[in-house]
Amino acid sequence: MSKTIEISLSPALFPFRTTTGKHTTVVIDVLRFTTSVCAAFDNGVKAVIPVASLEAAKAYKQNGYLIAAERDGQKLDFADLGNSAFDYMNPGVNGKTIAYSTTNGTQAVLMAADGSLVAIGAFTNLKILTKWLIQQETDILILCSGWKNLPSIEDTLCAGALATLLTESGNFTISCDAALSAMDLWNLAENNLAAFIEKSSHRNRLRDLGVDDVIPYSLQIGISDSVPVYEHGKITNRASKIAND
Repeated sequence: MSKTIEISLSPALFPFRTTTGKHTTVVIDVLRFTTSVCAAFDNGVKAVIPVASLEAAKAYKQNGYLIAAERDGQKLDFADLGNSAFDYMNPGVNGKTIAYSTTNGTQAVLMAADGSLVAIGAFTNLKILTKWLIQQETDILILCSGWKNLPSIEDTLCAGALATLLTESGNFTISCDAALSAMDLWNLAENNLAAFIEKSSHRNRLRDLGVDDVIPYSLQIGISDSVPVYEHGKITNRASKIAND
């Protein structure tokens, strides 16, 4: 029996989701949280703890954890790491557990933790994530973190790309208008993704802050071998549990 795919285009719409029962939720925050989490695991991070408040992040720091924290796109002064994938491409993160707090992405992960598994999705891990999701044999709910409860072009495109790959497997059906719209947008953008992202408000926001250098990396499809999954309060890499073809 085919499984279903639903997309919530922003956290504000998440309470109105129709997916019930056993399912897997995928949180997408392309610029930059979910891309950075994939990069962290690609570079040997042991676990990531999503943290809602800055006060909680500071408490983790007092207990000896590495801290990644940003608000409104900027790294905070008490943090060891920011929200760029490049911050995790160094040997100092290998084997570490990182407490991570961001404006949008970590909030979306914690919102989605309603008893279902919560996977982390980005363009960079799109291929391996698709394979893992197919093997879960559950309905799929994709939550775009957007920007402060508003939809974003980059997250919608990535959700559309993921939904397209899943439906091409023949294991899923879609009756969700948001998912169909995201897939149509992906079909328009996939041959010139960088140009399409230029329209994104968050892309321009990062440019104004001088932290947009990671965008070309973030738009590469399938370069990550990580499947980060949130369960029991932390994100770990499930890539090793993907069954052989």
